[in-house]
Amino acid sequence: MATTATADPVVKSAARWFWWIAGLSLVNLVLLHSGSNTNFVVGLAMTMLASGLFAGNPPVALALAALTIGFYLLVGFYAERQRLWAFYLGLALYLLDGLLYLYFQDWMPVAFHAFVAYCICRGILRMRALARDAAAAPTAG
Repeated sequence: MATTATADPVVKSAARWFWWIAGLSLVNLVLLHSGSNTNFVVGLAMTMLASGLFAGNPPVALALAALTIGFYLLVGFYAERQRLWAFYLGLALYLLDGLLYLYFQDWMPVAFHAFVAYCICRGILRMRALARDAAAAPTAG
């Protein structure tokens, strides 16, 4: 059943950011473990931190990174189905991840986290507006 929010391009775009976060974090993880010095700024500090902290134990590092990436895939799945809680939960953890980059003074990922947070917030606000409009609309009898 398609609803107005699900069909809304702002909501869909915001929800898909969680999949971009997961996908590019996975690419960053592969690049890191293959010895590359290249990474994407949209990736997660949490996955990089897990890889660094558990460098001597790669299975643990990969398991933690997989859990983190899986979380964002799941949040994206529910956000695409207009679950407002998924937007809020995903945004909260993404902002915490941005604080890690802020702590390490890695400014480009901080700026990109702010941009992505803005895009996700636009989706949240749009969903809330659509819900408000739907509640205020007279029902057909």
